[in-house]
Amino acid sequence: MGHTSVARATLVLLLLVSLACSSPVAGKVRRSIRDPGQYNAALPEAVWKKYGCARRKLPYLRIESFELSPERVKPGEEFNHRWVYSLCPVTPTSIVSGKLDTRIFFKGQPIVADTNEGFELKPGRWVIDTFVEVPPQAEPGVYSIEIRFFSPEGTKFAQRRTFGVK
Repeated sequence: MGHTSVARATLVLLLLVSLACSSPVAGKVRRSIRDPGQYNAALPEAVWKKYGCARRKLPYLRIESFELSPERVKPGEEFNHRWVYSLCPVTPTSIVSGKLDTRIFFKGQPIVADTNEGFELKPGRWVIDTFVEVPPQAEPGVYSIEIRFFSPEGTKFAQRRTFGVK
């Protein structure tokens, strides 16, 4: 294959990727390449430097992103719920333990609730992926997912995103 053919094939591939990223298919593609669980995306030193944690009250927690993919699903399908946080702890390997509540709302009422009493926020940057299956009998409409975290020491946060069932 000549240089022109390689360049043309690369251009076509880039166009296809850009089209996929701007369509509802992108959410399904992202969901298909993610695995449930959590992984460390940056060590504590990198987070410490990025957020200037030496000048902050510790522990310092930052929710960097909170997303659903795809944002519209059909009954019986699943979506990926990903959130990313960074933590500058009091000491380099300290954790922050607390209660993590996850709830799904429909028509203003909680319809699903899950509590993890011993959830640990770890030092550095962490990516957490979960997958939620929408029941086959789910009514069409707008839903929301919410997470709330509370620690005995006072570290807390709350995040909420909406999604559609069609």
